[in-house]
Amino acid sequence: MGSNSTEIEIKDNKQADNDIVLEESLSDSSDGVLEEEVVESTPKKAKPLSKNEEAKELMKNSEELISAADSEVQATKEVVKENVAKFEDVKATLSNTTITQSMILLEKANYEYTKEQAEEPFEVSVESMMDHFTLANISSGRFTGFLLAILGIIATAVAWLFVASSKTGTEITPDKIPDDSVLQTLFTWIGGGMTGGEGNPLFGMITLGVTALLIGWAIYKLRVAMRENKNYRVAHETFDKSHGYVESQKEAKTEMEHLDEHIRVCTPLIEDYKVLLDEQNAKLKRVLHIEGALENSSDYHYSSQQTMQESAKLMDKVEHLISTPMTKEGKLNEASTYAYIEAKALYEHHISKLYA
Repeated sequence: MGSNSTEIEIKDNKQADNDIVLEESLSDSSDGVLEEEVVESTPKKAKPLSKNEEAKELMKNSEELISAADSEVQATKEVVKENVAKFEDVKATLSNTTITQSMILLEKANYEYTKEQAEEPFEVSVESMMDHFTLANISSGRFTGFLLAILGIIATAVAWLFVASSKTGTEITPDKIPDDSVLQTLFTWIGGGMTGGEGNPLFGMITLGVTALLIGWAIYKLRVAMRENKNYRVAHETFDKSHGYVESQKEAKTEMEHLDEHIRVCTPLIEDYKVLLDEQNAKLKRVLHIEGALENSSDYHYSSQQTMQESAKLMDKVEHLISTPMTKEGKLNEASTYAYIEAKALYEHHISKLYA
């Protein structure tokens, strides 16, 4: 019995030790997973943009803003153009048929009707007053920098050779390539002779080449840096101007919407006037048929004279409406708004009399 209980205790102790080791390993593995997750979820710092990259980003944003604003204005403009076309059709139908017939009938009745002469030609413009915004060109300056660097390299090499020729008394001319002996003398002076030493032609060639390349590289870097700074400045100015352009296009869109709303109410009113004037024309035909063409309009029956007067009033108001310019300086003309209000009031007054 004693030995069995001892074995059971030993097994229990081993099991406990295994459980402890298992818990520690799970704890370690879980900690490792958490640490990996934390490391993986840590966002990497974005690399700061260079001036040229920022300039391109600003120009791209400006282009998107301008394109969106232009698209909205263009869409509104198309809608307005469609409604203008409908208005023009209704206006032409009224003028060329109904009003023309009314004038003929009033003339037969010897009723004096003077057509109002418009002070300004009729206008309905849907063009934006803002000129289209043009984006400046953004270039790296590398190509021109490369060309300038080549010229700088050539100029530096030529300058070395001419200075060396003047110091050594060796004559060289631009139209003739120096021979080997002349070049040896020039490169020897450049390669140490100018400091009073013996001089080395190879070292002179290396000195000329290295200094020419350094100056060419400096010119290239300077050109690219200057272009980059200019691009950065132009991009910021363009971005600011693009916001102003967008605001102007919003104002233009709002003006177009006001015009469109005005056209939408004027068009059915003109159609209503056509119905009334067609009815008046029928009355005038009946008057002329029954009473005939009298010498003076005052000779007609009182009710007939009223019909003539009503026709003249209706013609006057609707002609004033369709002849008043709807737009002025790219905006809805207030005079056209007032003409609509007056024409609408007369129409409603005439209708109220019919149903009184």
